[in-house]
Amino acid sequence: MAGAGAEYEGPEYGIGNFVLLDEVSEEGFMKNLKLRFEKGRIYTYIGEVLVSVNPYRSVELYGSEYVQNYKGREIFERPPHIFAVADAAYKSMKRRFQDTCIVISGESGSGKTEASKIIMRYIAAVTNVSQQQEVERVKDVLLKSNAILEAFGNAKTNRNDNSSRFGKYMDINFDFKGDPVGGHINNYLLEKSRVVTQQKGERNFHSFYQLIYGAQDQKLEELYLVKDPTEYFYISQGDSTKVPTLNDRHDYKTVMAGLKSIGFAFRHAETLWKIVAAVLHLGSVEFAVEGDHTIVTTKEKLKVLASLLSVTEEDLTTSLCSRVIAARGEAISKVHTVPEALYGRDALAKAMYEKMFTWIVGRINEAIEVQTNGYQAGKNTVIGVLDIYGFEVFDNNSFEQFCINYCNEKLQQLFIELVLKSEQEEYMREGIEWQNVEYFNNRIICDLVEQSHKGIIAILDEACLNVGKVTDQMFLEAMNQKLGKHDHYTSRQLATGDKTLQFGRDFRIRHYAGDVNYSADGFIDKNKDTLFQDFKRMLYNSLWDMETSYLP
Repeated sequence: MAGAGAEYEGPEYGIGNFVLLDEVSEEGFMKNLKLRFEKGRIYTYIGEVLVSVNPYRSVELYGSEYVQNYKGREIFERPPHIFAVADAAYKSMKRRFQDTCIVISGESGSGKTEASKIIMRYIAAVTNVSQQQEVERVKDVLLKSNAILEAFGNAKTNRNDNSSRFGKYMDINFDFKGDPVGGHINNYLLEKSRVVTQQKGERNFHSFYQLIYGAQDQKLEELYLVKDPTEYFYISQGDSTKVPTLNDRHDYKTVMAGLKSIGFAFRHAETLWKIVAAVLHLGSVEFAVEGDHTIVTTKEKLKVLASLLSVTEEDLTTSLCSRVIAARGEAISKVHTVPEALYGRDALAKAMYEKMFTWIVGRINEAIEVQTNGYQAGKNTVIGVLDIYGFEVFDNNSFEQFCINYCNEKLQQLFIELVLKSEQEEYMREGIEWQNVEYFNNRIICDLVEQSHKGIIAILDEACLNVGKVTDQMFLEAMNQKLGKHDHYTSRQLATGDKTLQFGRDFRIRHYAGDVNYSADGFIDKNKDTLFQDFKRMLYNSLWDMETSYLP
């Protein structure tokens, strides 16, 4: 586009607000959406709800001219835009002195994370009035934290080159003048299984590749790494170590600058990358059976890993190859089988990475926490921004996609309750003449997952209580027995003619956004999420205390 003026002075294509459509039908809705998208109009309203279509390219819609054209305007004064929604939330918060929230929902790859960043940049731009040093610092932290969280929490999937693999809810606190004075980030459900396995075409978290491609040769030597991701099992399973749309070398420098700007000590930044390197080396540790014992066959990797973890090789070997269990009031050492040793290795890698990510979020929160000096406690208002996983359907869907899609069901239920149900109930209370709009209420799907005693989660938790006695296949059979008559659940045993489901392994849920086949394999282990206590004891006095400060 030539500039902001083209958007405001040019013609408006189609209908900018779907509530004004002459024909309320799916065909009419999609036709209008397609027309607007083809003419460069990626935003359309449904009342005060904004529908956006990801163009998968850079668009000139977010410059300073656009900020000024939406700043202080009522939501329908200008063509549909995400700035209008952000401004409406900001004005509502400031005028009524009440907390507001912006909820971002959509499929994986639809642009939710980018939308949350656009909202943050807009709020930072329109609150640039007081020029107070603390206000400017808070805005700087809020913006620069994005690069850090994306590095350690985002990854390439088959749907999106920069997909958020965690849910994020951010509160931005404002003083009575409407200036940002702090904030807080809550992170949910980091997809830590990605640390140890990826599907074809996908990558691990960006941080691994940023370190490999971006760090100087001297730093890689200190961490015993080589500049070739294919050398490391944990980051090469997807056969997609390079992504054309990402510049890992540049992003590494951006993350380092962000860490420094936010206030991370140099030793903290160094330790973060040391943890990333340790996880990489851990993935290369291999085992074999020798007599009655399981041994580590990659002795050099063991030596490197012990050095990075600041533990002895003996303690590391013992923790990897055996575990202490309580039996009849005594502590007994049990030697791992090779599969058990591999399971323990992967559990340790996932736990280290998750602890590190949680620590990063905590340090960012410390940097942006509301300072009470000069501000009256309890007088601040908040704008909340929710950016959570999008609905996912992959070739192979496991426990992770089940949790993600359940979150989306709950988010859809919230949307139905707040927008569709409450709106029509208000019309009824006020006696307004209107035509009832039929809609699907996905409460039935939420109940399928979460209902006490007979929902999928309850059945899974019950299976996890019987350690060693219940397999994933038995868990699937229990679901078939208890949920076989549910309209939104099926499996190959129940639908014998459906060859898209594998017998004794898969089940299907009819979600509001579409059908998803899940593999029950691994559900019990992933739900238990067991980390052997031996690893915690080993690391308790190491470089990272996993139970307290975690970093020096």
